[in-house]
Amino acid sequence: MKKILLLVAAFAVPALASAHTRWFLDGEPAPLQITEPTALYLGIWAAIAAVVVGIGIYLHQRNLWRLSFLRPKAGHAYERAASTFTMVVGAFFLIAGTHEYLFSPNVSYESGLPYVLIVAQISIGLALMLGIMTRVAAIALALVWLCSLFFTGWVAALENIWVLSTAAFIAVMGNDYFSLVSSSALRDKFQMYKEYALSFLRLGTGFTLLTLGFSEKILNPEFGINFLAQHDWNFMQSLGFEFSNYLFVLSAGAVESLFGLVFILGVVTRLNALIVAIVFTIPLFILGPIELAGHMPHFAAVVLLLLFGSGGHFLLFKKYEDAKVAQA
Repeated sequence: MKKILLLVAAFAVPALASAHTRWFLDGEPAPLQITEPTALYLGIWAAIAAVVVGIGIYLHQRNLWRLSFLRPKAGHAYERAASTFTMVVGAFFLIAGTHEYLFSPNVSYESGLPYVLIVAQISIGLALMLGIMTRVAAIALALVWLCSLFFTGWVAALENIWVLSTAAFIAVMGNDYFSLVSSSALRDKFQMYKEYALSFLRLGTGFTLLTLGFSEKILNPEFGINFLAQHDWNFMQSLGFEFSNYLFVLSAGAVESLFGLVFILGVVTRLNALIVAIVFTIPLFILGPIELAGHMPHFAAVVLLLLFGSGGHFLLFKKYEDAKVAQA
């Protein structure tokens, strides 16, 4: 990466330096030596992405495959689901803090992160789990994410942009059903944004997937290649295809980015969430509970999007029907 500006370098270097913890890799990866046609691979995936997005827009414009039957019919189901989501996220932050990392394992105390931010994360996690001043805790969570930007760099901050959207969602929805302290001075102030809460969550989930697809795989394939050299996870080869580890890593990044892009556009949200949920579930059978613990908030967000849809706001392609069924 060229150091065009000193400020940009100051943000970028810490994030790149912490990347060695990704893909379960200890230490620095072996140097990347690739002779394969990268432009051809990416060109093919760009074409696939264009086709998939085009189909998604077509289905969206004609109100097809919305999977609206998945939406719970019980009264206050959305509010109860939001409270459950808040508690799940709180549990994740508590686990992350007690393991001395902030938001994700590559942002840890060992990488130079101030311990005060980790302690703040633990406190926020407890507040969200117990339902004590959840909206205040959500605002504090957003501030912690903002502070982390100065220590982790902008790449890691974008990878964890889901934290900011989660904070926005919880600030609006709170934990009003399973809380120890039911009163909230901020509830009425944020009530006017309730119809936007799910859209905030959708955008944050989408941008996180889009960023991770590029930062962890497409732009830094050496981590995935070294991981695959130690673990036989390239199932395409097992199926008999001529699929190199390099192509496998690029493909994984392309698919992840495509999932994120579809979320951002807000087309076929439920269908996309269903596919993402299936794909994210597969590693659970290989890595076990540690995989679930590390992705609890992401699973919870995807489930909310699967049940309640796009939120109906911040859609690039919006029809009149979307205004009538805002969360379909």
